[in-house]
Amino acid sequence: MRGFGGLAVADVVDQYFNACNAHDLDAVMRCYCSKPVAVGPGGPVEGRSEVASYHTGIWQAFPDLHATVMQKLSEGETTAVAAVGTGRHTGSFPVIAGEVLPATGRYVSVRCCWFFSTAGGLIVHQQVFYDQFEMYLQLGLSPVRLGT
Repeated sequence: MRGFGGLAVADVVDQYFNACNAHDLDAVMRCYCSKPVAVGPGGPVEGRSEVASYHTGIWQAFPDLHATVMQKLSEGETTAVAAVGTGRHTGSFPVIAGEVLPATGRYVSVRCCWFFSTAGGLIVHQQVFYDQFEMYLQLGLSPVRLGT
């Protein structure tokens, strides 16, 4: 399916991941509409400034973060992506119950799934899911601390 400017709807998702992997905030934000919504384990963020702040915070916690797309499926204006996110935790990262985990120096590799809704060739809504338990264990948090 073609979106605004003749681009395939899934092309904006490819542009998004390329920009994220380059940690290019301007290029990431060019992928979003004027009033985007992004939902992740930390809750929803709305608007361009909150979405930009979310990306900046993740990159500060994992400055070498890289997502490897394993599979991408598109239907109409929706694209689903399965990926693996990898990076070294060298900055503060919010975890459970509002706690902030200081840098651990640990490397993580976590499976992730994104759902993107687009309109006019831009992302209007996205959701990301990842195995938080898997990531927290890789960061050195004990199952007792995680409430299990």
